[in-house]
Amino acid sequence: MEKCSKLKKLKTLLYHLLEDSNSHSHQWFNLGMMAVVMASVVVLLLDTHPYLPFRERFYFEILEEFFTFLFFIEYVLRFWVSSDYSKDYSESKRRYLRRTYHTTPFKTWRFATARAIAPKLSWMARPLSIIDLLAILPFFHMFRLLRVLQVLRLLKIFRYSKRLYFFSSIFHTRAYELTSLFTLAVINWGMVAVAFYVSERGINDKITTIWDAVYWAIITIATIGYGDITPKTPIGQGVAMFGTLWGMWVLVFMTSIIVSVFTERIFYLTEHRMERMIDSFNNHIIVCGLGSLGWEVCRNLWAEGVPFVGVDTRKNLVDEAQRLGWVALVGDVSEEEIWARLRVTYAHCVISSIVDESVNVYVILMVRELQPECFIVTCGATTISEKRLKRVGADRVVSPFQIGGAQMANLALRPTAIQFFDMALRRGHLELEMDEITIFANSIFAGKELRDIYITREFDGVIVVGCVFKDGKLVFKPTSDTLLEPGNVLICLGHSDDLIKFRRILI
Repeated sequence: MEKCSKLKKLKTLLYHLLEDSNSHSHQWFNLGMMAVVMASVVVLLLDTHPYLPFRERFYFEILEEFFTFLFFIEYVLRFWVSSDYSKDYSESKRRYLRRTYHTTPFKTWRFATARAIAPKLSWMARPLSIIDLLAILPFFHMFRLLRVLQVLRLLKIFRYSKRLYFFSSIFHTRAYELTSLFTLAVINWGMVAVAFYVSERGINDKITTIWDAVYWAIITIATIGYGDITPKTPIGQGVAMFGTLWGMWVLVFMTSIIVSVFTERIFYLTEHRMERMIDSFNNHIIVCGLGSLGWEVCRNLWAEGVPFVGVDTRKNLVDEAQRLGWVALVGDVSEEEIWARLRVTYAHCVISSIVDESVNVYVILMVRELQPECFIVTCGATTISEKRLKRVGADRVVSPFQIGGAQMANLALRPTAIQFFDMALRRGHLELEMDEITIFANSIFAGKELRDIYITREFDGVIVVGCVFKDGKLVFKPTSDTLLEPGNVLICLGHSDDLIKFRRILI
């Protein structure tokens, strides 16, 4: 029993090393095996030198056998961890006995064995497994004549490199279509070769065997056309024209399929990269809608260096956001599954720049269900809409029309004052900024008065223009004897560098 447990642990360890793409040991193993593959190819090339000294050739042959032995061990271990034979056998035997009343031990054994070995055979039939097998066959003396197959081990890099594995997965995704087209292409080449051979044999001195005709068909249909073999008869010329047109159509069709899969896979990889970046976020902000308003929100968050995720149903806007370096996903916020991808349970704030009130109601209810402590800011078109959205759970409701109208009126009445506050609120201005700083319980100034901060006169460039107490009371320009209790929020105005130092001291 203890021996069986140790084997299971060893098998689990080897699985993480060989197959688990999320394991760090697997990544290091891949790098090491890529180096082994490249070294084995270099040794194979050097060993072909006609004037290589006997001693060096002997050393190269030892290295070659060592590399092949490593690939053989790897193949055996991958075969072992590809499935759990004993578990599959027991499960298949139990299911067979449960379904069949009249049976014999031999029939039971045969059925369970066939079912248990099926995953192993399926693994062996994979393209990369076949390449692995062909690359190690010359290791055995009976297959020494197949040493040319050692070149195939260069294709093993597809297994070890994620970027190259991307290309192999493309062919696996459209294996049925590509196999069908390749079969059609082979039939086409065969028909053209046979027709050319029949029409040119005895007349064209360069067509002596069917292999000559096959060579000519492939070179012609591939539009290479070396010119070493040309048709001499009208029938041969007709075969050449028909074969070329038909072959080019098959090749173009095959190319279009590969290009379409490339496009799909690139989109999938981009989405996967975005989700991996979101997984590393904590206390991030989710911006719903990347229209004009949402775009401005994201631009300011990006300037602030705050982690955020944008989401929109319009792929062109998401692509543009990703091009700028933002984290953005294509999705509909009215669908529940998108919130799991956005990791709303770890979000600090959700900003909805969508004007549609029904969508905002759904966003508020969904966020409140998944993350009750999340701060929610939504967009409201009217005063009635603002009241309704606050009633269902929004912390703040912003009306772009009201704010825009008030801003335009103030610009007309007091342009200089509004320009001053624009400087303070617009991120990127190096001289003046506005910030809010929360006093925490572990702060060195918690429980002290505001004047204690300015004793050293180090922060004369920072002005505390307001204080929000724990009960929600807002005091404009607090006095120097204001008590800094944990939970108070100071509204500060000053130079960016001074604000950074000020925050660092208070927190």
